[in-house]
Amino acid sequence: MRRLTRVALVMTSLVVLAGSVVRMTGSGMGCPDWPKCFGLLIPPTAADEVTWNSGESYNAGRMLIANDTLWVAQRDVLAADFPQEQSDGVWEAYTKHDYAVFNPVHTWVEFINRLVGALTGIPALIILVLSFWGGWKYRMWSPFRWAVVHLFFLGLVAWMGKKVVDGNLIPFSITLHMLGAVFILMALAVVLYTVRQKNWNGPVGVNRKLWLAIAAALTLAQLIAGTQVREQVDALLHMGIERPYLLSGLPDWWKFHRSGSWLVLLTQLVWIIPELRKDTSIQRIAQWSLGLILIQMISGISFVLLAMPAVLQPLHLLLAVGLLLLNFWAILVSRKA
Repeated sequence: MRRLTRVALVMTSLVVLAGSVVRMTGSGMGCPDWPKCFGLLIPPTAADEVTWNSGESYNAGRMLIANDTLWVAQRDVLAADFPQEQSDGVWEAYTKHDYAVFNPVHTWVEFINRLVGALTGIPALIILVLSFWGGWKYRMWSPFRWAVVHLFFLGLVAWMGKKVVDGNLIPFSITLHMLGAVFILMALAVVLYTVRQKNWNGPVGVNRKLWLAIAAALTLAQLIAGTQVREQVDALLHMGIERPYLLSGLPDWWKFHRSGSWLVLLTQLVWIIPELRKDTSIQRIAQWSLGLILIQMISGISFVLLAMPAVLQPLHLLLAVGLLLLNFWAILVSRKA
């Protein structure tokens, strides 16, 4: 079960990365409906697949683009006369949003993101079953409780994904969607910790626990702020602002995100530096955390100096999530001290 939980952690991390790539490429509406894509299980690859064609058979639920509008087939139909079929109620305009653009690259990027997300449900269900069996056999129910929490957040994030698409990428809903993925990772970390049942070699003092909690809270706040900055960047790009001028177009509050990184660095170093000099099991967590911080600083500075290159966004987000998970893991293992 430990190995399976690690697999689930890796898969969920890939979902976070894939979601970031979706944001980077502007592919969030590549599939305008959910859970299918243009009413298909396998997404279209060419424009004629989402265009009305006479003599073509369309199943109920199939989605097409015509006159800059998205249309949904209400029943199976053999296409013959589109205006007449509209009058007969065969085709109805999609009303959840007004986005009606087909880009095959965006469609497949979004589809792969959804596919990876759906596949994470497989280990989640297996973990739930195994943890229940372990709880029944050994009377150790903590892994099962957290497996239930993990599955709950997984379902919640899937539901939120539908709402994000239905709302045509409502800004703050994207941030909540990302936070849901972070909570999934945290729940998996607790599952892994509870099934390991290992004691750590060295104690972590009360002050250290406090600083770990503060560092984790500030890192989470910084993560939320960063996603909001990214939404502002997306809005500016949509307005036609070129990347070299993005920083000047951002609202002043983005500077809180920039300056907040120094506060996060300070609180992280408060607990990291003492652990680097100790021969304890938590030392490795401190080493990994320091490495992630250094890479994150380089990526953040590169954002500013290189006019916010899109390719750095997934790395920047994944590093922040990784650091938060390391903080959370350190908090978990310090509980027995």
